[in-house]
Amino acid sequence: MKVNRIVKLKLVDARLYFVSLIVGLLTGLVAVPYHYLLQLFFDMRKEFFRSSPPWYYHVALFLALWGLLCFVAWLVRRWPYISGGGISQTRGAINGRIEYKHSLRQLLAKFTGGVLTLSSGLSMGREGPSVQMGSYIGDLVSKWGHILSGERKQLLAAGAGAGLAAAFAAPLAAATLVIESIERFDAPKTAITTILAGVVAGTIASTIFPINPYHEIQAIVPDLALGLHIKLYLLFAVIVSVFGKFYSLLMLYAKRMYPAIRQPEYIKLLALLVMAYVISLTITDLTGGGEQFLMQQAEGGNNNIYWIAGMMLLHMVFTVFSFSSGLPGGSFIPTLVTGGLIGKLFALVLVQHGVIGMENVSYVMLIGMAAFLIAVVRTPITAIILITEITAHFEVFYPSIVVGGLTYYFTELLEIKPFNVMFYEEMINKPVFREQKRLILNIEIMAGAYFDGKDVDTLELPNHCVIQNIHRDHKDISPAGQTILPGDQLTIELDAQDIEKLYEPLVSMANIH
Repeated sequence: MKVNRIVKLKLVDARLYFVSLIVGLLTGLVAVPYHYLLQLFFDMRKEFFRSSPPWYYHVALFLALWGLLCFVAWLVRRWPYISGGGISQTRGAINGRIEYKHSLRQLLAKFTGGVLTLSSGLSMGREGPSVQMGSYIGDLVSKWGHILSGERKQLLAAGAGAGLAAAFAAPLAAATLVIESIERFDAPKTAITTILAGVVAGTIASTIFPINPYHEIQAIVPDLALGLHIKLYLLFAVIVSVFGKFYSLLMLYAKRMYPAIRQPEYIKLLALLVMAYVISLTITDLTGGGEQFLMQQAEGGNNNIYWIAGMMLLHMVFTVFSFSSGLPGGSFIPTLVTGGLIGKLFALVLVQHGVIGMENVSYVMLIGMAAFLIAVVRTPITAIILITEITAHFEVFYPSIVVGGLTYYFTELLEIKPFNVMFYEEMINKPVFREQKRLILNIEIMAGAYFDGKDVDTLELPNHCVIQNIHRDHKDISPAGQTILPGDQLTIELDAQDIEKLYEPLVSMANIH
């Protein structure tokens, strides 16, 4: 009897894995056009500024962009969950803190808002919105496909991973991001569904964008003694960590300052747009996240240390003020750009002192991208795999591990709070979340898990946690007097203030590792 039940559950798992492929396909069909439109509008804007049009064209474009930003701000007021990058909201939806009630509408709003925000020139990335749009698609598919509530989070995670895979054509890094920053534990079904969805979405991205610009970056390893390599890695990790601390404090300050400015929203957006427009008039590639500027500098660009330092600081300040607006847009790409420019500064100083050659600069930049992402986001595995995967340079893998590991240690000493944690805490401290009293967590029981075979009446759960319902064989049954079986979908009610602390332990007790 138990064997038949396990076989039946495996067939249910197979259905879930198949549905995750559909999630990946749909996410790719949304996130890749999103990326395409961002690139198209960036090229159009760059060509506009390059063509030196009459002044009244500038006035018309500026007013049009201002109007579009005001429209996006209205979308954010109408659908608050579409603000920012979306990774924090996705995590909240997975652990039960947030309920997606109108996923399709919010998906359309996030898509539109993200395209308009980045196309106006604000310094934000495409990856955060892609992650959240994927989670919306996962939620829609779970509803359309009548997926059990305990399995819904797997499709949300799969969609989130597929979104990142589509943004960078990096399915492996997408899976690790879900585990490190969103799902935050190693449930095997979550890992499998995320990888499957990510591979499909990444394949679509690679088909639409067959030429990966990151592949053009060279990574020539400097011919140095091992001892000198280690010393330079240590020094570089210290420098990156210090900049990471500064960047995090600046972001925290801007996030708190922006809402405190006693001016109408349209005036604050006007100030941001003036900043974006002035930068566009001079260095268009530095806007829209700055990815084009990063590519330029990695492939040669300007080698003046003071100029690079000025551009790096300008981009950093521009990014934190753009992100503080709460408009849809991510922080990954601007963070990679800042890390790459820090790497170039460090490399140019070494070139100036004859330690390395000019041909080694881009190699240091790639390591800087991974290390700085670790410093401010604190996802070491994702950062290392992402840079290796998108650049196809295995030469930076081991140096990124060393510098990234040291950076992780130093950022712990400097007490740098990861961006995603900082944004998540900021979100749940809003009045609408503080007013929550009790929340519902739905989990699925796997064979061999801690919960498997336990009697509900004698099962000791953390304080105030109550099993409200057991869904078994398409039926809802009262938990009193029941023995928990593999495949059961448990509905657990718990205090809202405990959801972040108890989510991982409760889900881990329902899984086998």
